[in-house]
Amino acid sequence: MNRNRRLYTLGHILLMCLALILPQNLLGIETETTFRITVLKSNGQPQPGIILKISGRSQEYTGDAQGIITFRYATEDSYTRTANLYFPTDRNKSVASFALEAENATRTFYLDSPQDIVAFKQSQQTFPVEGIVSSDTGEPITGAIISILGTGRRTTTDEIGLFHIDADFNHPVTVRADGMDNLSIPIQQFLQYPNEPLPITMYAKSSVRIYASAEQMPEFPGGMKAFTRYVKRNLKYPERAKRDSLEGVVAIQFVVERNGRITSPTIVRSLEPTMDTAALALIQQMPRWIPAKDHGITVRCKYSVPIQFKIERPKPIQHRPIPAQADSILHRDTLTVDSLRTDSLAIDSLHMLRKVLADSLRTDSIRLQKDSLSLPADSLNIGVDSLLLKKDSLLLPTDSIAPKDSLEQISTGQQATEQKPKKRNIFVRFFRWLFGIKDK
Repeated sequence: MNRNRRLYTLGHILLMCLALILPQNLLGIETETTFRITVLKSNGQPQPGIILKISGRSQEYTGDAQGIITFRYATEDSYTRTANLYFPTDRNKSVASFALEAENATRTFYLDSPQDIVAFKQSQQTFPVEGIVSSDTGEPITGAIISILGTGRRTTTDEIGLFHIDADFNHPVTVRADGMDNLSIPIQQFLQYPNEPLPITMYAKSSVRIYASAEQMPEFPGGMKAFTRYVKRNLKYPERAKRDSLEGVVAIQFVVERNGRITSPTIVRSLEPTMDTAALALIQQMPRWIPAKDHGITVRCKYSVPIQFKIERPKPIQHRPIPAQADSILHRDTLTVDSLRTDSLAIDSLHMLRKVLADSLRTDSIRLQKDSLSLPADSLNIGVDSLLLKKDSLLLPTDSIAPKDSLEQISTGQQATEQKPKKRNIFVRFFRWLFGIKDK
């Protein structure tokens, strides 16, 4: 028992000695490495103040006035950590990342802050860049056109696909080759490799690829004005949405195929379910568009359009003030109409009065005539006509209005008759008394 215990203690001591004697790297234990990271601007000047953070660690490292960041870190063989670089003005957005590897402990980065880019654009400073162009199969592309749009600077690739050109921050580097998709590369990618050419891979044009932009974008037949008229005429406004006075815009993205047909419409900005459905139905029923073209080749292309829902409301009627002169004329016309209306009433009253007077005179005349005819004709010394008033002197024509002078003459004649009653014989007076006829 004691012997076994002594052997166990001896073995434990031997293991501790081996751990102290053998190199640490043979046992897989972490070893610290000194990293030296240099950050420069595109023009070669130092970029001071850059912050370095290691993923999963809270410690930060800051570059000095020469743009150099120096720190020690124990790398692990089984796990590789990533370091991220940040501008001091934005600690949440990484501008560069790299793996912490012991064999690549010294590195140089070219980073430009937004202020630096603005200064480069204003000064229109150019930088020599180079690249090597190849296909996706690795074959070099000879004769590819490299140009800086808007400047007139251009060149072509040599037999191994290599080119050199002066670029600037105001224009991207454009790469074109027959049968290949065009490329537009910003200058920052070239400046990341100032000492070696930037590898550029081009891909053959394919009918499967959908372009986000092309030299000649797709177009509705007749242009956007025609498209607006199409929307106004064919958009079915949901009744419930119109009743609730819902208005707004639904944005829809679709693909214009090489034959102009519309496919894959999707809503990129929603408004309301029924209105979204109405907008999708409108897009699906559209006629074929004019397809997009890129480098002279018809291609598939994405396109987005807004569909506006707006309730048409009648425009309010604007009442213009009546001028003073027109107001006076209107007042005068009103007075004229009122006076004519009054005269009309007066004429109607005269007609009515004339009718009543004529009827009464006609009744009295018939009564007198009846009374006179009831007597023996030979018993009367005076004719019946002497008892009757002349019709023409009292009755007015029905189609005219009695003038004022005629009425005055009739009144004057009656007064004269009352003043000087006619002398009648005794028989006439007797019969008049008998039938109750009184002299007026």
